[in-house]
Amino acid sequence: MWWRLRRRRIAFIVGCLLVLAGIGITVHGLVQQASVQQAVAARGANDVKAVNSWLAGAASSDSSSASAEGTASPAAGDGTCGGGGSDSDAYALVEFTGLPQYGYVGVAVNGNWTQLDDRSMVHWYGSPDPGGDGNVIIAFHREPDYQNIDQLAVGGTVTIENRSCQTYVYTVTQRWDLAPSAVTQLVPTSGQVLTLITCTPWWQDYDRLVWRADLTSVDGVPVSPSAS
Repeated sequence: MWWRLRRRRIAFIVGCLLVLAGIGITVHGLVQQASVQQAVAARGANDVKAVNSWLAGAASSDSSSASAEGTASPAAGDGTCGGGGSDSDAYALVEFTGLPQYGYVGVAVNGNWTQLDDRSMVHWYGSPDPGGDGNVIIAFHREPDYQNIDQLAVGGTVTIENRSCQTYVYTVTQRWDLAPSAVTQLVPTSGQVLTLITCTPWWQDYDRLVWRADLTSVDGVPVSPSAS
């Protein structure tokens, strides 16, 4: 009889330990999730501030450079965009004009992948400037701002404005959904192309969405896509 009682006690203790372990794992997961969400929210706030600063700077530049009545307006590229700061804070305004229904826009910093800790979009500093020859590389976090970016399809456009207020329109020619180890598009190329990369699926981020786009206009003037 005593051994039955002892076995019941052991089973009870083991059961309690398993329950406590389950609670601990759940709490740890919730804490991690809350920490990630906090970091994403802080990064999103930085993104909003950067976009507002860029747009406010552009408005100020337009106002200060407005010509007197009867005189010619300044040419595109004569202004100063970015809202102050440096390339490391505000390198280029990137607007996903191929998805106008969502109004997706962000300010890319210029740097390496570590910049993505505090901001959601980065122009890889080793790649050409927008409009330049070669492969312009821009990476961005999908969260919190770009939930439906997976709808950007071949034929869609991405418009980039630099700090001189010049605008470059790229038209998507290819799109891939890849495992991280299968991404091969972040290398130098010929032509004038843009490569965008982000994580997918939304809030899971185990794969990568990659787009390749050709330069198709500069300051509103069409250009012929070159071989990439």
